[in-house]
Amino acid sequence: MPMKYDVVVIGGGSAGYVAGSVLARNGKKVLVVEKDRFGGVCVRSGCAPSIFLYDASFFLTRFTELGNYKGISIDVKAKDPFKKRNEVVDYLSTAGEKLVEDAGADVIKGEARISGNSSLLIDGKEVEFDRVVIATGSSPSLPCIKGVEQGITEDEAVNLSFTPTDMVVIGGGFAGVEIAQFYARLGSTVSLITRGRILKCLSEDARNAILTSLEWDGVKVIENCEPREQDGKVVKATCGELKGEVTVYATGRKPNFPVGLNLLDVNYNSRGIVTDQSMRTSNPKVWAAGDVVDKERKVAHSAMMEGFISSLNILGRELRIDRLPVPHVIYTDPQVAVVGDVNLATSFRRFPINASTRAIIYGLTEGYTKLGIDRENRVVYGEVVSNNAEEIVNLLVLAIKLRMKVEELALLPLVHPSVSEVISNAARAFLNLDVDVYREKR
Repeated sequence: MPMKYDVVVIGGGSAGYVAGSVLARNGKKVLVVEKDRFGGVCVRSGCAPSIFLYDASFFLTRFTELGNYKGISIDVKAKDPFKKRNEVVDYLSTAGEKLVEDAGADVIKGEARISGNSSLLIDGKEVEFDRVVIATGSSPSLPCIKGVEQGITEDEAVNLSFTPTDMVVIGGGFAGVEIAQFYARLGSTVSLITRGRILKCLSEDARNAILTSLEWDGVKVIENCEPREQDGKVVKATCGELKGEVTVYATGRKPNFPVGLNLLDVNYNSRGIVTDQSMRTSNPKVWAAGDVVDKERKVAHSAMMEGFISSLNILGRELRIDRLPVPHVIYTDPQVAVVGDVNLATSFRRFPINASTRAIIYGLTEGYTKLGIDRENRVVYGEVVSNNAEEIVNLLVLAIKLRMKVEELALLPLVHPSVSEVISNAARAFLNLDVDVYREKR
């Protein structure tokens, strides 16, 4: 006799645990199926381990400097950040599973294989459903070159248990740049190669800030260079041969489609499952959320939002996703955060972090905030380069989501002194109210 559920959620990552919890809390009989550990890419091989190593490397390289700035002697030494990272990842993964169970959903560990329009198999056991949410995430996509199996993926790189003597990182996107910097700071000699320009989606100002930082940390950046072959510890590329105890391929990601997806008669392509703005697929029984969806910004907070949208719509709401205020954050030093659409902006202004009273007090003054507004003076774009970009950008998420006029943002009484007030100061620059910066001499 097959088990029967109102909704089956395939995947226990950022989208899946949210969708499963919301549906179960609201009275649906829910099953969440996870073939590995809960947490998905974010917890197991993305946000959590990567940001942990970013933090550790930041403390290691900059605490002495900050201490000197404050008149305090601080001696920092590395012990075993990898062990502590594992403890944090394990805690977050276990917490995610417990939260789903606490909400009232059933959990089964195993691989879900679609067996029909309303059924699937989990290790041979049949499960029937009225609706299904596919939240199966993504996995690394490797280049088709000889010897690629001798390297490791970006997912494996953030879970290494040691600091390599030397490392070759292939890929100039977010993951490649982050991995290159924090391993360089932990003690590796790092070469970073990319077939085009690193972080090509960023503005020149943001790119240059990161390039300068990478150079300071000793990372050898080689642009317009493609790998041709890996032979043991040697990568043969168009720009020559590079040696690394470990070679990391941070060359993009691909969606994880559940086995038997074609039986559900949904539209999908190499980028993911096609949904509408309600997260519905072409099959009214099937919803999708997270990295498995065909979309531009594949980040954990977008996946979580899609988990909320899909589950609430299954419960009878008619919500639509708004992707304009979904931010990207790069965990380098300084951090870079971008939100909105630069192509919608007709006018830009910026405010330097070194003019922020709180940043001056703290001692970290690198970077800037840049805003873009449209012809109706609404905030439509934001760019933050700063130690606190991950937090500062959240104000811009609100401004863009609410379609705020720049004057409204400029006249917000944000705490002074605080680093986040660089947002209102950048807005004031449109109105000749940026009194914390010197006027340009004419």
